[in-house]
Amino acid sequence: MPTDSDRTQQDALSEAVDLPLDRKREILAREALLGRDDWTVLGLKPGASAEAVKAAYFEASKVFHPDRYYGKNLGSFGARLDRIFQRLSEAHEKLITALRRSPPPPTAGSNAPRRSATGGKAAADPRAEERRARLARHPYLARGGQASALVEEAQRALRTAPDKALRMLEKAKSLGGAVARERASGLENEAKQQLGSQRAAEQMRAGEAAAQKGDASGAAQAYGRAATLDPARADAAYEAARWGLKVGGLLVEARNHAQHAVSLRPDHLPSHLLLAEICIRMGMGSVARRHLDAVLKLDPRNAQAKALLRQVR
Repeated sequence: MPTDSDRTQQDALSEAVDLPLDRKREILAREALLGRDDWTVLGLKPGASAEAVKAAYFEASKVFHPDRYYGKNLGSFGARLDRIFQRLSEAHEKLITALRRSPPPPTAGSNAPRRSATGGKAAADPRAEERRARLARHPYLARGGQASALVEEAQRALRTAPDKALRMLEKAKSLGGAVARERASGLENEAKQQLGSQRAAEQMRAGEAAAQKGDASGAAQAYGRAATLDPARADAAYEAARWGLKVGGLLVEARNHAQHAVSLRPDHLPSHLLLAEICIRMGMGSVARRHLDAVLKLDPRNAQAKALLRQVR
């Protein structure tokens, strides 16, 4: 009788994803080893050399690095690959660290490590050096590391320099790396919002300066830009509508801003009153009446609402 594990594997093998059957089996087989010791995870026998550990990790990354499958429909195998590669990296790091701390055993017939004629340590094995250099040039690991570093730097710059953070995140996405790309995309939205908020604040100051000079058109435009840059700023939408009403030729834009201000602050009476006044100017009496009724429901004695309501009737 098939076990639950057998059924799970069969379900995975029959899953409609962009992977050949042999690769599915390879991924499932390696996933089954993740709870074993580090040597087994890397497919090695205990006591293997540091070079063998690096080579095994290098070869495994060719198959199990998530970046190799970018753009493919992986279904449940995407999470499996993430778990496998994380465990492979962990095993590689732990074994290399342990092997570096443990001196190699002396060779037969010798009581001390071989030294060069100059009295120093033996010259490095050129083949080992070549393998280390090849591992360092591994495109998936090198590019992924650069992308991750850029994402970390962008996260630190997010609040103070969101424009710089956006450039770094764009660079990180171009380098590739499924994990880094996903993190960069999430931070990118936050950086755009932060940049929009900063620029909106600049436009609010420009609007205030124009208003103090009595420049209604300049104030309406600056406040309007602020409301567009940061759609969550109800004060920007309200001021854009208020100064747009003063200009007169911007009634449509003013009504849109006032409507947005009301949607952001439904209990803000000045926004309702402003929207009602704009609607009256535009001949939209029924809409104006609805907002005036809303004001009087919240404040039955509101004199401005009563005066505007008389204009509608």
